[in-house]
Amino acid sequence: MEKVATDIYSFARMREEGFTYVDKTEELYAMASGDAGAQFFMARPRRFGKSLAVSTLKCLFEGRRELFQGLKIEPKWDWSKKWPVLHLDMGSAQTANVSELHRRWRAILANECVRNGIDFRDDENPATAFENVMRDLAARSPDGRMVLLVDEYDKPILGHLMKPDVTEFRDALKAFYSVIKTLEEKQRFTFITGVSKFSKVSIFSDLNNLNDWTMDATTATLFGYTHEEVKECFPGRIHALAEANGLTDAEAFAKIIEWYDGYRFHQSAKFVINPVSLGQCFQKKEFNDYWSNTAVPTFLIDILRKRPLDFSTVGVSETALNAYEPDNPQIVTLLYQTGYLTIKDFCQIGASRMYELKFPNLEIENSFLSCVASAYTGKDDVASANYAFEAAKALYAHDPQKFVKALKSFFTDIPYDMTDRQNEQMWQTIVYVVLRSIGVNVNGEVKTHDGRIDMVVDLPNDIYIVEFKLDKPASEAMEQIKGKDYAGKYALSGKRVTLIGISFSAEKRTIVEELVEEL
Repeated sequence: MEKVATDIYSFARMREEGFTYVDKTEELYAMASGDAGAQFFMARPRRFGKSLAVSTLKCLFEGRRELFQGLKIEPKWDWSKKWPVLHLDMGSAQTANVSELHRRWRAILANECVRNGIDFRDDENPATAFENVMRDLAARSPDGRMVLLVDEYDKPILGHLMKPDVTEFRDALKAFYSVIKTLEEKQRFTFITGVSKFSKVSIFSDLNNLNDWTMDATTATLFGYTHEEVKECFPGRIHALAEANGLTDAEAFAKIIEWYDGYRFHQSAKFVINPVSLGQCFQKKEFNDYWSNTAVPTFLIDILRKRPLDFSTVGVSETALNAYEPDNPQIVTLLYQTGYLTIKDFCQIGASRMYELKFPNLEIENSFLSCVASAYTGKDDVASANYAFEAAKALYAHDPQKFVKALKSFFTDIPYDMTDRQNEQMWQTIVYVVLRSIGVNVNGEVKTHDGRIDMVVDLPNDIYIVEFKLDKPASEAMEQIKGKDYAGKYALSGKRVTLIGISFSAEKRTIVEELVEEL
């Protein structure tokens, strides 16, 4: 049976130890050949194989042909040429302050000098030390050039988004990475990758030749596995997974798609499967949420606490999707870049594009909702789930009054400092994510011919139409439901339709009034 790696990011180790390598070298050749330029940037979510791609490029430019036997790039590459490689892994460069960051950068550079067999010319200014290392490596090459690979370039700043010192960290990264532009002629090839895509002005000042392939069709499937690749490379694993779960191979693959597929990084590209989550699924022979078992990005939680997510925001412009400023992160853009949302559709109007974003798959939806429920309520998963189960039981039993009572108890028990954002959307979002986190079929901001319904709960026998108001009577919510004929959308559903108007109080921080009508 195929050997599957879930925590190995060394290309050499994968090849030497016989792990199955899904051949991505043709896409890497499109960058590395030099035909399309020399400096490249790509942003991708965590756990998508970025570090493996960097490791593969490192082995390629070091001329380790034996590792590429049988791969697509092997007959195309000129193996007579080798270049010294500077590999900057910034994953360990997350520090409390800029002074510590400077020391960490210098330590990373020193280690790379040891690996390359050159002396480290240290300097208090890490940018100067960086320049020294690049010049010394380039001097060792026959053509006077070296290769620069930067992995997790954004890690030093991510933990400081929405914090007072974010500008200081942004300026530090800008100064450090400015060396790349300064020594452009010394670089045969440069590849920079990370989770987020900040504007060029923010981090890569004046780096005009940096090819951004984050949303390029050429490399849209470089990270992640296509359906064809999974079927071709892991037939034994698919069969074993199917047997363990009492499924046919086709049924098992369909569940793989449901749980781990759905990512798309260009509007015309194929959807791809998360490689690490798939590997863990193969190893454990169980469909489960493996994404949330790794570290939840604390910076994302911090932003969600300060900026409630508007679930009506399913569309975003190409400009907004592409980049943002570190001191003003846009939540939808950030959720896309971190892998919680992906492109499902797009609309072209003239030269502009609008993208429709949705959860890629079941794993990510579960992980996201759990993360958001904790961020918005200050409760752990178990506490939120207990309240949610009580509320859901009431809905399934067609007891809307008990449903509202469960919500009221839930909000009353939320810590005071978690509910200081007084707007309807915050309250609406909490109800939405808590119910969705336990699998209740809830839809937020449902479009109708005359507006948007705050929330619709769609159960096997019942439809609940819910409208929220803050510091306004529940009667106003009910009037809106009726006046805009929200129920008309479900007239032919064959299900019982119940209308619920809910009033929140900013002062009391809970539900103070509700109206219920059954059609």
